[in-house]
Formats: sequence, C-alpha cells, structure tokens
Amino acid sequence: MRVADFIAKTVKQTGTDSAFLLSGGMMMHLMDAFGRLENFRYYCNHHEQASAMAADAYARQTGKLGVCLATSGPGATNLLTGLVGAYQDSIPILFLTGQSKRAETIRASGIVGLRQCGFLEADIVPIVESVTKYAAVIESPERARYHLERALYLAQSGRPGPVLLDVPLDVQGALFPENSEHFIPEPAMIPVAQEEEIDDLLQRIAEAQRPLILAGHGIRCGGQIAAFRQFVERMQVPVITTPMAKDLLPSRHPLFIGHPGPQAVRGANFALQTADLLLIMGCSLHVQTTGYEADLFAPNAEKIQIDLDPSLLQKQKIGVQTQYAWDVRQYVPLLGERANRFRDGVPAPWMEACRRWKERYTSRNEPHVLGEPSAPINLYEFVELLNQSLSGNETILTDAGQPYYVLGQALEIKGSQRYLIPGSLAEMGWALPAAMGVSAADRSRPVIAIVGDGSLQTNIQELQSLVHHGFNVKLFVINNGGYASIRTTQAKFFNGFYVACTEESGVTLPDTAKITAAYGLPYVHCPDRSAAVQAIEKTLSHPGPVLCEVMAQRDQRVLPGTPSQLLADGRMRSQALHEMAPVVSITLDDLLSETQAETVPQNRQS
Repeated sequence: MRVADFIAKTVKQTGTDSAFLLSGGMMMHLMDAFGRLENFRYYCNHHEQASAMAADAYARQTGKLGVCLATSGPGATNLLTGLVGAYQDSIPILFLTGQSKRAETIRASGIVGLRQCGFLEADIVPIVESVTKYAAVIESPERARYHLERALYLAQSGRPGPVLLDVPLDVQGALFPENSEHFIPEPAMIPVAQEEEIDDLLQRIAEAQRPLILAGHGIRCGGQIAAFRQFVERMQVPVITTPMAKDLLPSRHPLFIGHPGPQAVRGANFALQTADLLLIMGCSLHVQTTGYEADLFAPNAEKIQIDLDPSLLQKQKIGVQTQYAWDVRQYVPLLGERANRFRDGVPAPWMEACRRWKERYTSRNEPHVLGEPSAPINLYEFVELLNQSLSGNETILTDAGQPYYVLGQALEIKGSQRYLIPGSLAEMGWALPAAMGVSAADRSRPVIAIVGDGSLQTNIQELQSLVHHGFNVKLFVINNGGYASIRTTQAKFFNGFYVACTEESGVTLPDTAKITAAYGLPYVHCPDRSAAVQAIEKTLSHPGPVLCEVMAQRDQRVLPGTPSQLLADGRMRSQALHEMAPVVSITLDDLLSETQAETVPQNRQS
C-alpha cells in the first residue's frame, strides 16, 4: 500500500464520501488513490479556489469533513481564498497538496533565500500557517500516519477549521510503513461548565426583565441545534442570531426575532438595544452583527459571552462583563436539561414587545420602490416571491454584494431549509461552487443559489462543472449592471464619482444568455416584475441545473440600514443599531416603554 492509499483510506474512514479537486501532475498518486476508493466520489472543478469553496459547503451541509486536493505551486496558492474563508468561518476541511520530490524542494536545499528549487514548486506551508489549525509537510513515509492523524483530529476538535498537508511526490508513491508512529492527542484543557454555574446562569436569565440570546454559527459547528432549541423553548427567551446562524430557528418561530447588525432587521436591533441581559453563544461578534461603533452596542445590557476560542474572548470590544470558555458540546445540553426549573422567569411584556417589533418592522413593510409592472424587479420583491415558491426542504446560498444583505433581511427560513453564506470573508463567487458542494452531499436536495452578475464572473468557469455533474442547482443571477454595492458607496460618500464599478468607469459584463448557451446550461429570463412569478416557477420546476437571469433595479436600496457619516478627518462614524434609515420617529426610551406599558407608542417613518 502506498502512502497515498493510506491517506485516502484513512480519510474515507472519517465518514466523508466526497472530495473536490483540479488535477495536477504533482499529486498524481493522491489522485489515483482517491479515484480507486469504493463508494467515494471525486468532483472536478476548473479552479482550485472553487474546489476549496465546494469542500467548505459540503462540510457545512453534512457536518462531515470536507476534502480538497490540489497540485503544487499555483494549484496550492489558488486555494488561499477558500482556505481563509473556511478558517474564519470554522469549517473543518482537509487540504492535501502535491509537492515536488523531496530532493527538489527549497526545504531540502538548505539554502536561505532560495525562491524556487523544483518545477512548479512553492513552499505552501509557511504561506498558510496563519490561516490553518495545522499545516505540515509529510517529510517521509514514516511520518505520514502521525501528520494525517494529527491533522484530522485538529480539523474537527475544539473550534473546527481547515488543515493542510503538503505531500511530496516521492512520499505519495512510497510504500507505507505499517509500524509508523501514531498521533496521540494530549487531554484538552477546556474548562467544563459545572451544574451550579449553569444554574447560576439560568437564574440570571430568569431574574432579568429583558433577557435576550445572541446565537452564532458556533452552535451548529458543535452539532447542538436540537439542544439549543430545547434550551430556548424551555426558557421562552427571545433569540437573535448572526447572519451565518439565520437557520438555527425557522423565521416564524415565536422566539426568533431576526438578526441584528448595520444591514439587518429593525426588530432584532430594537430587541438588542433594549435588552437588560444579553447571552452571547458561539458568536464571533463580527462587525456585521455588532455594527462599527462598539460603544453603542446593547447599551442597556449586562453581557455574558460563552466561547471556546480564547482569542475571541480577548477580542471583544463591546463591554462584556462575564465570560466563560466553555465548549458548546458540553454546556448547551446542560442548559437544555436544567432549564425547566427556570422556565417561568421571563416577563411576558418583554416577549410581547419583541414579537410586535418583529411583525411591525418586517422587511416587506419598509418603503421599497417597486415601479411599474414592466420595470426591473426590486430585489426585496423577488425574495418575497421566492419565499412563497419554496417548499421548505431547500438549501439557499448567496455570496457578496446586495444579495448578501437582502436575503439576510428578507429570506424566510422554513421547514428543514439551510441558509449558507460566506460569513466573515464574504467573498465574491462563493455561492456557485458552494452550491455544487451542497448538491454533492445530497443529489436529491433542491439547491438555490442567488448571486450578483458581478460575482458570477469570479467563478464563471464552474458553470461547466455544474453542467457536467448535472447538479440540482437553480442559479438565480441578479443583473443590476455590475457592482451595485460599490456604486451605492461611491454615490453616497464620493458625490457619485464612480471608479471601477460601471461600464463608463471600467467594468463590463458579458451577455448572460450567450454565456449559458456556450456552456449548454438551460436559461430562463426574467425581464421585469410582471414576469417574476412565472420565471421563478419555471426555474424551480426545471429538472437538473438551470440559470435564471433576473433583471433587477440598477439603483437598488438596501433597507433598512444603519447610516454612516464621513467625517472631515477621513474617519467614518455610524449611528447606533436602532437608528436605522429610513428614520423611524421612535426613540430608545419609547422602545423601553413598550416593554413595560400596555399602550404602544405610535410611530411613523419620516
């Protein structure tokens, strides 16, 4: 058995059944070994970046290890964007890169400052060490078992994340020594939540007048969805989530209020800003959740943060009073088990106020400009029509640009739906290859990907992969004339002086219909509002992959949003999260009064 065969068989034993790759000569033994595995599929992409993103989404959809292979040099460096995204979003992926023969590497030469030794060689390990949980060269056949077992353990333990093993060509093809060294992990020194600490935490929630839970993607990373739902339903505490955790609860769950942030929903921001106790669980406190002005975040709340990652506990800037370094796998089930004795502690007026804000300030109630039936569609109207057309068993994905914000505000999660986004990095072009990763995980599952016309270009080559594999992906391309988010920023802060975002300023896009024809991909056209319902139904009912081009408003406004001001010294200053535009004439004092009084203050948009 070759070292490559040992690697492939060991990876399969983790439970994963798919790998994503772009072939290359320096990984020839790895490709051969994975290709020979029974009941294991490999999927070919046309760019290593896309392979990384597909492996990312496969891991998110299944909860299993993602696997991505790439060759040496440019193959390895092309992984970087997808690898960084997985690292920031806590996604367990094993990256395997081929490398030149050991004697032809910079490492073997011992020459300081040598830029290259072998053909197609780049020393990838030091490049990725800061964005992986573990990165190593398998320097000999005798060390293959140790490095692989260590990488697999670290990828999936603690806070998950990607790992990378660089495998020289002559190590891949060498015979595997069966008596080689194992990796034996040291006992994890993770603080364990004690029952009395859990009871104290539950008591603090019960004694609060306006308790609120801010839940993040860490809940799902730890596989604690059911335990989390048990906890919040027994305690009857309102919940807001980060954008990545939007699918922790169905949108119409009575305890779910929405997700907060500078481009989020008013109801969640109102609840956040008026809460007197905020329990933060598995959340990195990204600025897309907290806003850019940390001193204005949840000003009335005692803040309790629970996170396994000590760097996140150290990073927080919002004035957290109490922190626990607990693992969600251990403390969330305890919260659910012991919550019954505290379930009557949350005041009804607070819960009722949160529900009123959620219903009163839905996305559909914002002053969106729709236009004539023959006009390009408003993206919020499109998402509302899509909500009505989906059955509840789909996975919906989007990436950067306006769809990222609009779907976060307007998409309603129902049934067993999943919602996947490139959370921290928000990279353009993520959703198309990610949709293929989801479809590879479950070929029968409907997969909906919504991308901007600009984002499509950054991984457009994957349309061929989509067609080749016949994935059940419905790709909606929002045609708003390119980089709408950049145009909005430049219109607001630079008096409409456009750079690199319009045809006149240097950006043009091809004819989408002609592109789909070249790839042999079925095409649906949605020219205006009047055609939207039929176009959506036709796209969703089409068997296999299909692309629907949606002609959308060029100057789409993201509503609501927290305004920012460009100061004279060049700094940006944002409003508090509850002070969103369009302005609603209701103050923080008014909101607080709604949590206590029977009469509800009248308000209006101005």
